[in-house]
Amino acid sequence: MGSKKEEFLDQLKKKYDDLNYRWNIERNKLEARAQHESADAMKKFEKKREALQQLRTDMKTKIIELEVASENAWDDLKDGAEDAWKSLATAFDKATSHFKNPN
Repeated sequence: MGSKKEEFLDQLKKKYDDLNYRWNIERNKLEARAQHESADAMKKFEKKREALQQLRTDMKTKIIELEVASENAWDDLKDGAEDAWKSLATAFDKATSHFKNPN
């Protein structure tokens, strides 16, 4: 049986991979739809996409930090990773909801 660190990392990586998979599908749909929207709508899409990409990058950085952290230090980093995950998941939900229902 793995350590708490390994179990936490495995769960976090699975959630992150799932979100990336879902985002790739949604992004393709949204980009196709955005082609038919106004320039203002395209700007909003780009801003949200960039913000979401930054959150995804931040989450990947947190995962890497956790992977290389010692058993003693990883607990300190765990809270930051959980916060980063919450921010990313919330942003994903808001972005996909906004673009599915732009009005």
